[in-house]
Amino acid sequence: MKNIYIKYCAIAILTIFGFSSCLDEEGVFKDNGSSGIVELALPARTTSTPFAVKVQTIEVQDVIELPVEVNYTGVNPAPQDIEVELAIVDAAVAIYDPSGETLALPSSNYELPTSNVIIIPKGQKKATYIIKLKPKTFDLTKLYVLAVKIVRASSGTISGNYSTGIYSLPVKSPWQGTYTVNYRWYKGGGYGTADETYTEVGVTLTTYAPGVLEARYLAYWFNGYTRYTIYPTSVGVLAYSGAVLNTGIIDSEVDTNTLTFRVRYWFVSPTGYEVEETYTRTGD
Repeated sequence: MKNIYIKYCAIAILTIFGFSSCLDEEGVFKDNGSSGIVELALPARTTSTPFAVKVQTIEVQDVIELPVEVNYTGVNPAPQDIEVELAIVDAAVAIYDPSGETLALPSSNYELPTSNVIIIPKGQKKATYIIKLKPKTFDLTKLYVLAVKIVRASSGTISGNYSTGIYSLPVKSPWQGTYTVNYRWYKGGGYGTADETYTEVGVTLTTYAPGVLEARYLAYWFNGYTRYTIYPTSVGVLAYSGAVLNTGIIDSEVDTNTLTFRVRYWFVSPTGYEVEETYTRTGD
């Protein structure tokens, strides 16, 4: 059967949606440079954005540090130690993106310092608050941000325009790359009278959307494509060959440490084709 499957060579144009920000545009709001202003160190914002946005692309590792820098602006440094208290304000996320497509990062996905107060030392102009992110616990199908606010400063004036900031956390899919794939086709339905297993090397998965990877061809045998949604502990499948096919998951598992996943599913109908695929990462 393997020798008679048909592959077509149409290449899909994949559009990946993400955040963009005008990092090079001069903002109409300028606290920067005014004397004695305490503010978050963020790219300039304009009237089109309710908050300034800083983007940090996240690699899927155990822990990633997110530095939140606070500035004391003006020509002169801080005249004395300045205590600055920070807080996570999830309510600001809905103001930033009323569509609901952007989500506040759940508290289980990050760790705050033992104290929410940092100190800008006398004679200096900056202090840094470190949030420890836990990317391996992220749901990679979601778009996450953290909203941080200065709620108190012991000296100086808290900025009116840069006291709250959005820290966008787009995740580079760890699954995008080249794989060796073991296929097991199960007998019955539309397949045949015996199970068959075989292995293909150099199968490429590309990012289609957050947490969604695409392989050319349907289960490698039929023209079309297969899309895999990688959840923290399971896999979803969309099968396409001329049209989106009725598809059901039998079972699946994910190992984020080895970048291996296995999924057993059927497509067309429960009595149609049934295949199990095991993807093992071999390269970028």
